[in-house]
Amino acid sequence: MPILKPTGYRQDVPLFFKEQLFKSSASPVIAFGTDEGYAMAYESAANEEDYILKLPEIKSKAIENLKAIQPNIEVQDAQGTKIAFVVGHEYASEKILDSNFMKQVGKAINSNSLMVGIPFKGHLIATDSNSEIRLKFPAIIQKYYNNPQQDPISDKVFLVNDGEIVAMAGEAIDDDGNNNFIITEIGKTNNYKVELKSKSIEELTENVNTSFQQVMAMIIQRKVFGGEVAYHLGSEMKLDKILIEKCQSYVTQIEENEMAQTLIQALTNTKTKLSFYYNNKQIAPIDNNSIEQQDQYLNDTTKKWWQFWK
Repeated sequence: MPILKPTGYRQDVPLFFKEQLFKSSASPVIAFGTDEGYAMAYESAANEEDYILKLPEIKSKAIENLKAIQPNIEVQDAQGTKIAFVVGHEYASEKILDSNFMKQVGKAINSNSLMVGIPFKGHLIATDSNSEIRLKFPAIIQKYYNNPQQDPISDKVFLVNDGEIVAMAGEAIDDDGNNNFIITEIGKTNNYKVELKSKSIEELTENVNTSFQQVMAMIIQRKVFGGEVAYHLGSEMKLDKILIEKCQSYVTQIEENEMAQTLIQALTNTKTKLSFYYNNKQIAPIDNNSIEQQDQYLNDTTKKWWQFWK
């Protein structure tokens, strides 16, 4: 059987049969073992070759055994939003690994895109990822995690689309260098913040395009939007006029994109605008009043770089 365990479980035992639930160092761990009724019997591989050979077979058998378990799905209403609870069974949390079961959960609350929490053993909570309580849901899972009724598993929230885990969110997540941007919906305004980790103009263009498409998809699904997508750049790229002009070109492209503007305005009654920040200072859009300030900021930043390298 698969057993969900907290982040870092037996990380010092490399040949122990286990894997991450999601590809992140903050992910909970799936351990594989034999349920003997009164206890779980775990085992390790003899060597790395043995581990690579046996793990796929062990995992496949464990998932098949998990599918045979069918706990009840209880649906409750919270502020007009349906929330599904899978409780009362020791393998309730592990059902997040059963794609067909998660589709059943989605069907129960009329959504194929779910936010899912597995705060402690025997507990799975899910809601529509586009629901009114989506911004409160992580706090709900955190509360359950902080007050566990059984062994704690994770305070993170998982995005499950069509039964498959596609993303993980929460505090203190190290992206391990795999993600070049992080999208956050701002609850009070329904605007979006995108944190970029681009290292070149080419990478920046790709990340802006990809992240904007994802934001557009969320706006179309939720039909709620405050009107602004704010991109935040860090120090991975040096601030210069080329970077500022490139960011301004992104702003202009969206302003002049009639298809995107018409679609979003029809759905949300607001226009779409982009803004860009470098170390929390706005560098685009550019207007006549801010050019002088930006020139001063560039001069100050250049001095700091020079002082650093001296």
